[in-house]
Amino acid sequence: MIQLCALLILAVHRETALRFIRDAPLALRVLVGASLALPLLQLVPLPPEIWQSLPAREPIVAGLELVGTNANAWFPASVDPARTLVAFCGTLAPATIIAIGSMLPAEQRLSLVRAALWACLAAFALGVFQYTSANTAGLLYSERTSADTFYATFTNRNSTALLFVLALALLAGMPRPKSPLWIWIAGAAASLFALAVILTQSRSGMAIGALVGAFLLFRLGFDLLRRRDAGDAPKARTIIMALAGLALLGTVLGTSFLSGGRIADSLDRFSAGAADRPEMWDDGTYAAGQYWPVGSGMGTFDEVFQLHESLEYISPRKAGRAHSDWLEIAIEGGLAALVLGMAWLAWCATNAIPRRSSPNPWMPLAAGVGIACIALQSLIDYPLRNQTLLCFAALLIVMLVRERDEVR
Repeated sequence: MIQLCALLILAVHRETALRFIRDAPLALRVLVGASLALPLLQLVPLPPEIWQSLPAREPIVAGLELVGTNANAWFPASVDPARTLVAFCGTLAPATIIAIGSMLPAEQRLSLVRAALWACLAAFALGVFQYTSANTAGLLYSERTSADTFYATFTNRNSTALLFVLALALLAGMPRPKSPLWIWIAGAAASLFALAVILTQSRSGMAIGALVGAFLLFRLGFDLLRRRDAGDAPKARTIIMALAGLALLGTVLGTSFLSGGRIADSLDRFSAGAADRPEMWDDGTYAAGQYWPVGSGMGTFDEVFQLHESLEYISPRKAGRAHSDWLEIAIEGGLAALVLGMAWLAWCATNAIPRRSSPNPWMPLAAGVGIACIALQSLIDYPLRNQTLLCFAALLIVMLVRERDEVR
């Protein structure tokens, strides 16, 4: 459904999509095109002399011969074309957001951010309803849950935490509201987002949340010094009140921690081990080496990992993910996927540096911090295997695209 909506949006905004192909920054067009092309190239049928010579294809040849299928037929590089096709479809929605969103004027892009922030507040309200019922009501999925974890629209605590961390980053990058009322609303929203991150009990979410919190404090401090130097006492007092509010929130959270409340339960998880992730990373590294440098095909991790799982690490639970996006794309896409991922990070880092002509230098910085949070959590989890977070990452990329006058 999401992919069909993306195609419909492209059809309705055909001229805007064509303008992206024609006028968007060259590096961005190359990156988007390469991201779409990678899974498609893995679906191109190859002659038997080529696909059989690819790394770790011997089990496929043996399996085809075992079932009486001609192993000398043409097959694609992907070991499971259906899963790779699904992986390609998963890129359509974020590509559409980038193509259409990057062509919008700056004010309309900010409207997209505002809509995303309101959606996050709605997700927070849903999470509160779930949380107060000990997660017995309001859940969107029937997966196994914990009564003391904040889930909102996800079943994975790390995904929930990352969503609110990214919302907090975007909120920190918004232009300063002119009305004191909206300043207080923004402060309340920031407090709620921070509270949601802690209540997820996600260790990675709280760690990257500290990074965004530091960015928010840096901006408030910078604005305070600038207002003081400009002699703008009323606005300086507003910023001081905002800092005081953050200090009050910190005091409340600290009191809850010392009294053994839910905050203490969240922070206690840092003393827990990494469960079975090191074993999965060990087996995943071995699997990546088996398919290196071509990869097994985007979306095929669940098919190939079981072949290379060590006997000493086998458990009743099935590892459906590598719990590391970087390791998983190395298995599925090989060298090309890793190079593409690093190229995306390089582009984001370059564009996160604000230009002097930028009307709001904080937004690209905030978007860059958001991308950094995604990249960091991808070391130990799989945020970009989630369509919502993938689209949120696309929104961050949209906010990194510079206006023409900024480029000049």
